[in-house]
Amino acid sequence: MVDIILTEADPTYSAGYGGGPQTATLIEENPAYSAEGGGGLAEIELADARPLFPAPQVTTDPATEIQPVSVALNGILDDDGGMACECWFEWGLDTSYGSVTSPISKTTGEKFSHILDGLIPETAYHFRALASNIFGISHGADREFRTTTELPQSYFNPALKLLLEEET
Repeated sequence: MVDIILTEADPTYSAGYGGGPQTATLIEENPAYSAEGGGGLAEIELADARPLFPAPQVTTDPATEIQPVSVALNGILDDDGGMACECWFEWGLDTSYGSVTSPISKTTGEKFSHILDGLIPETAYHFRALASNIFGISHGADREFRTTTELPQSYFNPALKLLLEEET
């Protein structure tokens, strides 16, 4: 048996209608060969191969809600490659990251976020968004945020704030 790969100049895929790459198998009815000629009749069978979907495309959006010990990481799945994807973030103190968030399922155009807690105040962190489907993993650009040093005024009880101001 001989496998032949056919390629199309402009492959397109429509769900349920084939298209995309095909595989062909050459089957010889009498595979006997002699020194002066090939052997027997041959038949080619065509079968649709799994359509080619691209790997997903994802964008890392800026971090928001930056606090001394927490932050919201944000991303968007720009293109899911034709199927639902798992999306998550890598994060850490440098571009080797070292930590990951739990994956969530998203499709094209959907935004996703993850709240990180337990961070170190006044510290720079790196992060990037990732997405995967069965055809690959892609990642967005590296971004950086710096946790703050002071709690925002909304964290203080107004009565306590007045008491602190009176003492100074």
